[in-house]
Order: sequence, then C-alpha cells, then structure tokens
Amino acid sequence: MKDWNGREIEIAKSKGCVLVAANPFDNLISTGVSPWPPSEIVQKLYQSRQVRAFSGEQRKVATRKLGYYCDIQSVHSEDAITWSVFGTIAHASQQARSAWVKEFLSLLQLTSAADRTSEVFLWRRVPHPDTLVSGGPEVDFGILTKDVVVLGEAKWRSSVAENQGKARDKTQIDLRREFLYKYWDQIAGGGTKCAVLLVGFHTISWPSSRTKIPVPVRSLTWGQVCSLESHPLHDELIRYLAWKERNSKSGDE
Repeated sequence: MKDWNGREIEIAKSKGCVLVAANPFDNLISTGVSPWPPSEIVQKLYQSRQVRAFSGEQRKVATRKLGYYCDIQSVHSEDAITWSVFGTIAHASQQARSAWVKEFLSLLQLTSAADRTSEVFLWRRVPHPDTLVSGGPEVDFGILTKDVVVLGEAKWRSSVAENQGKARDKTQIDLRREFLYKYWDQIAGGGTKCAVLLVGFHTISWPSSRTKIPVPVRSLTWGQVCSLESHPLHDELIRYLAWKERNSKSGDE
C-alpha cells in the first residue's frame, strides 16, 4: 500500500483486519529528524504479545524487519501518532519549537511568558502520586516552560483507563492531576500553571474524579492538534492523520 507521502510500503494484516507496517519506521513521520531512529523510538521497539494476532504469511511479514513484532507498527498505535506530532516538534529547532508551543498553549487557553525556552518531551515516568515510588504513571507527552506544565495522555480510539492507583479507585487522568497538585510547586518552585491534556480520535470524556483537585483537564482531537500551522511539518501531519484515519478500523486498539 501507499503511505501518506505516496510511497509504497509493505504491510501485514492481523486476523482482526488491523493493518501494520512491516517496517515500524514506515508508520512514523521521520522528516528532519537526525540521527534516526532517536532514543524515544528505540525505547518503544519492545516485543509485543499481539504477534498472536497474526498467522502464516502475515506473521512473517509483521516480524520481517526486527525479527519480532512491536506495537508501534500498528496503524492503530497511539504511540506512532504521538511521536509523529510531538516527537518531531521536540526534535525541531528551538525557534520552531517555541513558535509551536506558543500556538499550542493558546489552543489550551494557557499563556506562558517563557515559551522561548520550552521543552517538549515524550514517554517519561513521574513518581507515583500515591506512593512516590519510581515507575509511576507514564506521561505520553509533556510541554514544559518556566511557568507552564502540561502533562498529556494520548489515545487513538481507546478510552481512559480506570481502576488506577493504590486503591484502584482512580483514572489515568486523576493520577496525573494529583501528581501536579501535590508536588509540582515543590519541584518547580511555585507559580506554575498546570494542566492535564487528553488527546484522542474524537473529543474524549473521562469519569469524574472522586477528589476535588484544582488542576484543569483539557480535551482535544488529533485533528485540532495537527491543524496548528506553526508545526514545521504541518502539511505532512495533515496527510498522515488522514492516512491513519482512512486505514484504521473502529474499536479499541
């Protein structure tokens, strides 16, 4: 099949008719990123148990590049689009990143006086807000300036996970809000505007928190995020999103 740039790529199809790229890098935007692959992508190249969804020749194709199958090969992969949007801007020039962060925060109705020194990061774990142990919630993406922090949760068609936390009575969103509320002032010195962002195929609702935490939650679609013209790969992102939508079946990943 052809990718979003009209280039022929090899694909496999699972028994459930989910399309996957034989080469995981064919499922990702890599324009302008050097060296390739970056460390963020390498950490996502772990072997997936979902190889059981393939059989016969389709399994051979799905495992051809790496010798095993990894989830980021799937057209359904939320990590693939997270990288393609946020990873590429994280690796862009400081000038391009600053312009994008300013527009992105405006979309969230947040302002920063220090967006010129902003950081965009992917797949970092924070201390668990219930226990403070390492290996707490994985933040899919984040935006950090001197006076703003946004922790992002990325979805494709899946929903927000519940039964989280020490007592299994919280959601993924609760854990991120609690971490910011309890500890960010001590970490960053106070005065920071904090928010949690949920990005999905459609605008996603999430179960109401059982605790009142004054950390706002925003919800955006991938279409809204990809529409920001300040992203240096804006045109390619629009094509990529359309390709992903066109080739992704409905339902959870």
